[in-house]
Amino acid sequence: MNGASEKRMTAFVTRSSFYRNILILALPIILQQFLRVSVDTLDSIMLGQIDQIQMSAVSQAQQIFFVFYTVCNGFAVGCCVLISQYWGKRDLDSIRTLFAVGVRYIAVFAIAVAAVVMIWPDKVMRIYSSDPELIALGVSYLRIAALMYLPCAVSSMLFACCRGIEEMKVSFTTNAISYPLNIVLDYCFIFGAFGFPELGIRGAACGAVIARLVELGVLCRFIFRREKRLKLVPRDMLRKDKKLSRDFLRVGTPIVAHEMIWSTGTTAGSSITGQMSTVIVTGYNVANVLYQLMACVMNGILHACSVTMGKTIGAGAGKDKIRQEAYTMVLIGCVGGTVLGVMTLLVGSAFVSIYTLTPDAAEYARWFMVIFAMIWPFSGMEMTGMIATLRAGGDGKTGFITDIFTMWLITIPLASLSAFVLGLSPYVVISIIKFNIVLEALVGIFRIRTMKWVRNLTSA
Repeated sequence: MNGASEKRMTAFVTRSSFYRNILILALPIILQQFLRVSVDTLDSIMLGQIDQIQMSAVSQAQQIFFVFYTVCNGFAVGCCVLISQYWGKRDLDSIRTLFAVGVRYIAVFAIAVAAVVMIWPDKVMRIYSSDPELIALGVSYLRIAALMYLPCAVSSMLFACCRGIEEMKVSFTTNAISYPLNIVLDYCFIFGAFGFPELGIRGAACGAVIARLVELGVLCRFIFRREKRLKLVPRDMLRKDKKLSRDFLRVGTPIVAHEMIWSTGTTAGSSITGQMSTVIVTGYNVANVLYQLMACVMNGILHACSVTMGKTIGAGAGKDKIRQEAYTMVLIGCVGGTVLGVMTLLVGSAFVSIYTLTPDAAEYARWFMVIFAMIWPFSGMEMTGMIATLRAGGDGKTGFITDIFTMWLITIPLASLSAFVLGLSPYVVISIIKFNIVLEALVGIFRIRTMKWVRNLTSA
């Protein structure tokens, strides 16, 4: 092979099998994510049929779960990174132990958070709203919803562990049962249909709790009875290994810290708008629902890229191949994000019309969607670069440090200043908050180019 052809190979992957494999890995996750977000979307629509304040209350109360779920995802991703590298090495015994280690750590975290939410729901709600009626409704939701935190956390860890061994069908199959059930139960409990009690916002919480318990039951049945790659049995959940536990904490801690910093910073946008007016809160939440629906696609691609990169590194690939795949993943993020941004502009107005909104709230929602559309190309690159690629190489610190500076020291203070001191337009405030994504994407690309993030975590 001549030097010119080698140079061409180092830029982007040209093998169709590479893209096909990412697509195969991504599709079940996209469908799973879409089902999950669809529940929140339909909840907000159903509660919006009752009144706008209940819709806003559940959206604000779900910000707490968003932070919790995102941190859980940090634990899960840390475990998935290790498992995917051991999968590349085909070390099944270590993978079985990592399943157990991950479940234990995430269960302890979930119990602690659920206890805080159940004991002090009013204090938690005040972080996201100053409206007494909205807080009271949110509290009634949280007291019930906190019961789903433990089963949801354990399920998220088990899903991630399965992704690490490229077992993708279980995610979609399980969620194809639990999320439609969630929607049906929410409808019954919210409106009192088919003989169920009419509970309004509390009904949405009841439906979620039952669905998450069913989800965990179905998932455990698959893992312990039908999964053929690892052939896990319940007693495997008692496995211990000091080295793997240390590796899990070493890899997972910066990822968890990053997710905590990022999620609390993201909900700071809701907190800032929540102090403005209920109309702005409503518009922002409707726009954010569409953003989350679009994000289902990129989240699926993110996880597929992460598993692919982790497997490549674990298999002992050279730096040229790793660099080529990393650059390709950033390109996938840019193209995918651009497509999602265009789609946001095309469907935004139609999406707003689904809701029963005041004219002012609808106007806010439409313009917030325009802002989100402009950010999407950078969001795609951040997700496949900073998050998927760097973490797969064992580098969780870059994202954590970047968020501290770009989010907490730059965009959030500037947004707060713009909203509460300068009294600028909410569009300016949200644009400042979202600009953090642009900064993260650029830092991620720079870090990838250095190739200092690549670490084989399976080596002794």
